[in-house]
Amino acid sequence: MKGILDTFCAQLGQLINFHKSSLVFSKNTRTFDRQVVGGIFNIQHSSSIGKYLGCSLFQGRPSPALFENLPAKSLAKLNNWKMKCFSKAGRVVLIQSNLEALPVHAMQCYKLPDKISAQLDRINRDFFWKHSHSDKGMPLVAWDKVCRPKQLGGLGLRKTAAVNTAFLAKLGWKILTQPGNFWVQHMQAKYGSPERFFDLRSKGTDSWV
Repeated sequence: MKGILDTFCAQLGQLINFHKSSLVFSKNTRTFDRQVVGGIFNIQHSSSIGKYLGCSLFQGRPSPALFENLPAKSLAKLNNWKMKCFSKAGRVVLIQSNLEALPVHAMQCYKLPDKISAQLDRINRDFFWKHSHSDKGMPLVAWDKVCRPKQLGGLGLRKTAAVNTAFLAKLGWKILTQPGNFWVQHMQAKYGSPERFFDLRSKGTDSWV
């Protein structure tokens, strides 16, 4: 592999930035083998693959720790807002335009762990009801009712898990309606034709993604 990379660089006149690269090993890889490979490539080891287009890459089932940056981003937004200066209507607008939008990209790719979805909902709920950072606030209406559509008596806010499911359902709809899409063709080759979509059952060997 090192020879292939060297040949690639020599023929194209490009260089690989090994300082920005990392090696990820299987859990079954021996420590000695990791040290040998790391010495050959001179690349540091990493426990995770990192991110691609803003989304975390992982092997196996994702842990809540992998998505901790999503609640952290929401809390960072709150630090710049003085909650006591906003009316309830203003807080609804901020939740819809900012807090609900932050995890959208990740939710279109992955099923978030329940713990992360609950944390995001709690951040939105606390911001809506609290009068200040130190005040716990008094919820006057159940959050499920607040998140109902306006025509059903709610405020139109959305619960994270429901939005996450809707985004993932769009991927299923793409499989059913866009057979020429390259991603759809890849899924079809690995998991079966769209005609069998509703009959497919997940197997233990399937990718969690």
